[in-house]
Amino acid sequence: MLEDGFRSHRYSDILGNLRENGFLNVEDVSKLLKEFTSTKKITFACISNEKAKIVSEALIDNYNRQKSK
Repeated sequence: MLEDGFRSHRYSDILGNLRENGFLNVEDVSKLLKEFTSTKKITFACISNEKAKIVSEALIDNYNRQKSK
């Protein structure tokens, strides 16, 4: 999902990487960022379950990449 070697501490960068690789569209990213900004929590209620799973897996992957620096 995420590009090889990609890692970031910013949620918006992770979502941007997923958008650039075709897993999310601009509307999905906007919804997720708006929800995060208003609630200060990462929630997936505004996107499909399939896309929520992709974002969740990307966040876990990114966390593991950050951890193994």
